Amino acid sequence: MKKLVMTLCMVALAAPALFAQSPKLGHIDRQALMLMLPERKDAETKMQAFAKTLEDRLKAMRTEYQTKVEKANTDAATMTNTEKEMVMRELQELEQRIVDAQEKAQEDLQKQEQELLAPMVDRTNTAIRDVAAAGNFTYIFDTSAGMVLYYDKGEDILPAVKAKLGIQ
Repeated sequence: MKKLVMTLCMVALAAPALFAQSPKLGHIDRQALMLMLPERKDAETKMQAFAKTLEDRLKAMRTEYQTKVEKANTDAATMTNTEKEMVMRELQELEQRIVDAQEKAQEDLQKQEQELLAPMVDRTNTAIRDVAAAGNFTYIFDTSAGMVLYYDKGEDILPAVKAKLGIQ
């Protein structure tokens, strides 16, 4: 019985301290922040140049394919069946190489984007963490992710993070 009374007293003493600390909530539109970064323009320029290089390679492959199809159609009347089969096999192989190159180009483009964005993401993560720590925030929600359906009492930390990053 004595232990029960002692436990209740301890809980009664600790309860106000537990309830007094309500979580401090903040939110930020991370996508808007990323678009504001000065290095974003340079990354976009590099991405566009890389995409153009990949597109030029694919275009050259398609042109080669088109030329071979036209030649095969022109020469079809004078070809033997064996020659026609060889040309068809060559065209099918070229078609497959084009499809493979398109898939690889898409993968390379995504990899390039991740490489270019990684330093910006790390930089913004650090700034968000620093602002959250300085402001004693318990949670920071990313409103651009679409998972926060409503916020009223939270504080928008975008201006503080912009200041931390030196963005006007």
